[in-house]
Amino acid sequence: MAGRDQARGDGSPFDLPGRPGGADVALLLHGLTGSPFELRPVAERIAQAGVRCVAPLLPGHESPEALARTSWLDWLAGAREALLGLGEARRTLIVGSSMGALAACALAAENPGRVDGLALLAPALELMPLGRVAGWLSRHTPVARLLPNIHKRGGSDVGDRAMRAANPCMDSVPFRAVAELQAFQEHVDALLPRVRCPALVVAGALDGTVTVAGARRMAGRLGGGARFVLLPRSRHLVGIDFDRDRCAAEVASFLESIPAHGGGRARETAR
Repeated sequence: MAGRDQARGDGSPFDLPGRPGGADVALLLHGLTGSPFELRPVAERIAQAGVRCVAPLLPGHESPEALARTSWLDWLAGAREALLGLGEARRTLIVGSSMGALAACALAAENPGRVDGLALLAPALELMPLGRVAGWLSRHTPVARLLPNIHKRGGSDVGDRAMRAANPCMDSVPFRAVAELQAFQEHVDALLPRVRCPALVVAGALDGTVTVAGARRMAGRLGGGARFVLLPRSRHLVGIDFDRDRCAAEVASFLESIPAHGGGRARETAR
């Protein structure tokens, strides 16, 4: 596949069965230009607790060329289809990384009786200034669509060099995809007060892709409240960066706190 190095980690979709007869399921949604790889450590941790973990590859993420032909509606439709395919469960958790966190919030707003909790990792509610400029150019300047993809200098936004080298994400971002991400941000921002299930928001203090302020704002606007965690050594992909063990532990602990099909507030409101 274009943009993917076969010597890197496996970015394929996965389905970890969890404990035999387990009644809990987690849907894990990756970020823009990413893959299920960025959520694998979290999935393995909660699968050990008996949770079935399903991580699809969202539409357009086969290559940068395919991504340039998709919209945020396509990404959300892929996430929606994956949620419908999970079947019945005692508790359904959605774990979203970056753009996947936007999809998670949209699904929770659409399915208040189905989604029991959200773990939102480095949610892409607000891009850093350069990303915002790229999105604006693509949305308002037709010639921007003729420009080459935005190359990721130095690879993905991960501090841990070993994980950055292993991450099979795309090495470039289509201008159109950034514009679509901004449109998705606007759509989800308006939905946040309708999300009533408990939520955990995790941000990397050194994130160079999205702002920590945006993550805090998401936590404050969620209708069910949220617990906010800031990981001091992590950049954007908190699920695979230096604090990945703590990130996975926070998600596992959060899942244990969620009532079965009861909703309710998270244990700690956002600060």
